[in-house]
This record gives sequence, C-alpha cells and structure tokens, in this order.
Amino acid sequence: MKWQEYQEAVGVLYEQMSEMGEVKKNITIPDRITGQPRQIDVWWEFPAGNHLIKILIDAKMRTSKLDVKDVEEILALAKSVKADKAIIVTNNEWTAPAEVFANPEGLDFLVLTIDEATDLIVDGKWLMCHDCQNDCVVMDSDGAIEIEGKINWWLGGKCRSCKTLHIICQSCGAKVMMKMNDSWKCNCNFEWTNKEDYYEFKVIEENGIEDYQNPNQMKIDFN
Repeated sequence: MKWQEYQEAVGVLYEQMSEMGEVKKNITIPDRITGQPRQIDVWWEFPAGNHLIKILIDAKMRTSKLDVKDVEEILALAKSVKADKAIIVTNNEWTAPAEVFANPEGLDFLVLTIDEATDLIVDGKWLMCHDCQNDCVVMDSDGAIEIEGKINWWLGGKCRSCKTLHIICQSCGAKVMMKMNDSWKCNCNFEWTNKEDYYEFKVIEENGIEDYQNPNQMKIDFN
C-alpha cells in the first residue's frame, strides 16, 4: 500500500465515523503566522453550541513505532493551523515516551492496520498477501475451460506490491502462491506460470503440452 492510499483510507474512516460536521481530506490551511499553506491529511469540523470544533487528523504509515519527535511535529502543525485537537492514525504503534508526551497535550493515537486500510479503499480485495504482508491480493481473474466434457475453473489474483500470484483451482481444490516466473501444476494437470502483468495457463496432457491460454481471460492488469 502506498502512503497516499493510507492517507485516503484514514479520510474514509473518519467520513464513516463522523455523524456530524464535515470531514475534508488532503487540504491546505494557511499557517496562522506566516500565511503559508500547510498540508493537512484529514480535517474534521463540527459545531458544538456556538463554537466550531476543529480536529487535525494525521496519517502515518510506518514500519516502526512512532516516537516523541512525531508527536512534537503534529502538535506544532495543529497549533499552526489553529486546530482544537490532534489525532495521529498509524498502522504501527507508538513508544511509551511518545504516549507520555502526548497525553498532557490531549493528542490521541489510533491504530489502523494496512489490512483494515485496504478494506476501506481497495475494490476487489481478496486477502492480505501471505508472502510480503505489506499489501493485498486483488481478486481480478477467473476463468473456465471445457476439457473432455468436463468444466474446469479457477480463481486468481496478484499482490499489488510483490506481484505474488495466488491461484485456487476450483476443480481439484488445490491452492498455491507463486513468485515471479515460478510455475505450478495442480492435481488436475493445469499449469500456471507467473509473469509481470499476467499469467500463462496450460493443460498438461499425456501426449505433450497443449496451450489453452486465452489472453483476454487470463491477463491481470495492475495500476
């Protein structure tokens, strides 16, 4: 998952959570001193009596825990745009000193995992990739072919990040994960080969290999 997608997922999360007010995503607000535009991941405004409450929400996709420096940066940003409250949403967690520093300032933390984030914004998400665990597999390929009067069909999808191919042969129930350029044959003699933007499909027969590839059906496109 790209950090821009994680930012979008955090915005979608708060759009779903907020029952009042307005949630804005990826906007700029003038700095209270310099007037220069400051980028804001998510901005939530809602009325409370005669007042308008303004909450700054910052998305941080990290491989390690947030620390005090992260808290200091967001608190400074919140002050510069006159936010009443700040929230950090992260896929990881935070250090104990970061929490101690944040508590007196009223800054909150929220964990939104990569799995949860992809649920919010990725159409066709199948599962999180068991190989890289950094992104999801999108189910965007299926097919069927008649062989000797029997219908054989399968489901497939690739990890958006590492391009590992996940295949389920519905005919024999076999499942596999294949890295780039790997090949695999299931129990009913179907053979797949994982390529960059598609996978090749063949049927192994007793008298040789007969190619049943259908490019229109088999190709997997990635953006």
